[in-house]
Amino acid sequence: MKNLYRGMFSLAQEILVERVMAYSEKQAHFLFCNRIANRRGVPARNIMKIFDGSRDNFSIQLEMEFTESDE
Repeated sequence: MKNLYRGMFSLAQEILVERVMAYSEKQAHFLFCNRIANRRGVPARNIMKIFDGSRDNFSIQLEMEFTESDE
């Protein structure tokens, strides 16, 4: 089941806050990078290089966890 993740990204002296539904934090990171790339009109690989984890320029947190109910 997908969960809601919140990402904060520091890009060119600008803080971007995004939310996305994803199965994992890794998938959320991929979706965030693709979304930022599409809005900036650049290839996703360029954004993924910026947010590759080598610098402290982004954070991703689980905002809401969903579980299946038997009801």
